[in-house]
Amino acid sequence: MLDRQLLEDIRTGRRVPDDLASIVIPHYQTEDLVRLCLRAIRRFTDSPFETIVVDNHSQDGSLEHLRRVGWIRLIERSGETEPEAVYAHASAMDLGTAAARGRWLVSLHTDTIVRRPRWLRDLLARLEANPRAAALGSGKLETDPPWYRTLKCLGDTRRAKAFSRRLLGLPPNPKHAPRPWYPRSFCAIYRLDLIRRLGLTWQPTPDHPTGELLYHGLTNAGYEGIPLSSDEMRAYVEHVAHATALLARGGLEHWRGNQKVRRALRRIMGTDLAQELLRDETLDQ
Repeated sequence: MLDRQLLEDIRTGRRVPDDLASIVIPHYQTEDLVRLCLRAIRRFTDSPFETIVVDNHSQDGSLEHLRRVGWIRLIERSGETEPEAVYAHASAMDLGTAAARGRWLVSLHTDTIVRRPRWLRDLLARLEANPRAAALGSGKLETDPPWYRTLKCLGDTRRAKAFSRRLLGLPPNPKHAPRPWYPRSFCAIYRLDLIRRLGLTWQPTPDHPTGELLYHGLTNAGYEGIPLSSDEMRAYVEHVAHATALLARGGLEHWRGNQKVRRALRRIMGTDLAQELLRDETLDQ
């Protein structure tokens, strides 16, 4: 855990270390989760960092809590002008990216909980070891047990058709091809200077989710990404996918999906680590 005075010097701009990582977290009305998210960062991060939280006009008690956290930089949006949550999230990432002062840009969600010491130092070491690497992250974290993943694959029509064509010796159908890999924004690291130099943005399109075009801009310029497996990423963080949608935006369209998110939230919030962090108010200072 970093010294409190160093964090204050970084927050106020009195010191900006050469190896500073800027952690950008969009937020909307997830009071307990954002408290846990930030306290885990504070507890487990031992390399120079700043944390920029961009609040998308929260109307619950979470904004008052964020104003009391002494070591973050808080950007408060007066209102959400975007019609959909995905665009509000991307605009918040763009605002945080513009405000960042580090060498590295780290994107996190409030439903991403750091779970181990040296997490950031270890991940940055992988990027520093490859001068052509400009991004690091993973795809969607698989939280289902192996037997259920197998059943999902068997029931996946796209994968089944692709497998059938391979058995028949036919060329792949582009419609059946999986989406190209890109780092999902729940936990990803980028070279900030390249994002700025190339004029990249987090904005999605109907065909490209948040962050995909930004990553393609880096690879099109000749840089590489470092993909981590689900198991590798889960060694560093927990991610409760769609928690913000459930807690702040009325939930998902499917009842089963909402139940899955609720179970994941109960599991994580009920762990000894989560309860310890939620009791430790000194981590807000």
